[in-house]
Amino acid sequence: MRIYNDTKTKVLNESEIDYEKGYLQYDRLFVAHHEAVEGKSAEKIAQELIVQGEVCNLRYDGNWYRQTKVYENGGTEEERIIPLEHKEAYDDYEDIQVYIPYTAEELTERANKKRSAELKTELAKIKEDIEQETFGLVRDDFAEKKVRAAEIVNELRVLEGKEPREVKPRIL
Repeated sequence: MRIYNDTKTKVLNESEIDYEKGYLQYDRLFVAHHEAVEGKSAEKIAQELIVQGEVCNLRYDGNWYRQTKVYENGGTEEERIIPLEHKEAYDDYEDIQVYIPYTAEELTERANKKRSAELKTELAKIKEDIEQETFGLVRDDFAEKKVRAAEIVNELRVLEGKEPREVKPRIL
């Protein structure tokens, strides 16, 4: 399946697509219009060919045949006349994909979601370390972990559009 730019004017190579800055969307591209075809019986086609001077015969099998070649000895070659089926007019389309670049707002939102997920993962690890400290597994970086946890919580609040909290160091 071919991939086009957002205006469908250029086919893109895989190297020209950056999934961090845009996405693919399924679409269709107009290829051709086909006019309606009027149905004709074999008999009507044969009558039209006879008017044009061709030799046509109705055979015992009920089919019409058009004479295509006459040999010197009197033999002939014939081909069967196939009736035309009626067809409505229709359009042909090609299935394609279109590369749609993200807007500036969408890029910012995606970056914020990615950063938020990273911070939540880091915060979960820090919380586990703090819980271990609570249960007596002493870590020498306990104070730094608490400070980093507070920083992460504040950054997450900012990403969610909230005001950061003021963090005061506790004296043990």
